Amino acid sequence: MRYGFKMNKINGVTFLSVPSFDETGLCRTCFSTRLGGVSKEPLASMNLGFGRGDKKENVLENYRLLGKAAGFDGLKTVAFSQVHGSDVFLATEKDSGEAFLPKKREFDAIITSVPNLPIATYHADCTPIFLLDTKNHAIGVAHAGWKGTALKTPGAAIAEMIKNFSTEPENILAAIGPAIGKCCFETHSDVPDAMLSTYGADAKDYITAKGGGKFFVDLPGLNLQTLLNAGIPEDNITVSEECTCCKSDLYWSHRKTGGIRGTMAAVIVLNERGNM
Repeated sequence: MRYGFKMNKINGVTFLSVPSFDETGLCRTCFSTRLGGVSKEPLASMNLGFGRGDKKENVLENYRLLGKAAGFDGLKTVAFSQVHGSDVFLATEKDSGEAFLPKKREFDAIITSVPNLPIATYHADCTPIFLLDTKNHAIGVAHAGWKGTALKTPGAAIAEMIKNFSTEPENILAAIGPAIGKCCFETHSDVPDAMLSTYGADAKDYITAKGGGKFFVDLPGLNLQTLLNAGIPEDNITVSEECTCCKSDLYWSHRKTGGIRGTMAAVIVLNERGNM
């Protein structure tokens, strides 16, 4: 297991990348923060969500700025409306710019083998998962809130990579980005009940009873369990230990702000084979 993402600040834009992915030369990775954009309070300043009350021109400029800093064309980003499900989309060249359509389709995970096509999921406490097939040169990204965690959305993305790209789990690098931690994700019994239904006894290590019918649930830990259960070697996985709620000065946190917040993006882009 590896811990920690790399913090980057380029042209005033602060974003994280996954060192184990970037070192392969196969792809570029980016997890945005709330810093470096042009949006105004209460969305200051790097907001990548169109549904937060921001001006469209601000969001578009933020994509341009983030892409320029992280090394991809932000306006080609493929992203969808997220519904806390487990459906996986196979992105091709014709889907370029899906993130900017007025009415987007609904998917919580995306996979592709197309170079220079940024695929992204949106986050503001929910767990981001990055996937890279180092042998067959394919990538994936998944969004897992508590419902997606219970549905094993990253596992669904891995299954689709196996189906579409002949991916073998032992060749996958995976990374779990900043998300709300067990320290802050306090729930009623419905969340732990859902995890116990899905993960069985394995879920118990990620649930702590607080008392009064409340629990703390470790969503990143449960998603790690999904990756391991899918056959990804532990040494192939990088985990961020940062809590978006604890570090709400750096990350957007839905829980910390009561929903008055911007949106971050987890982006991965496959390189051209000639550029590897």
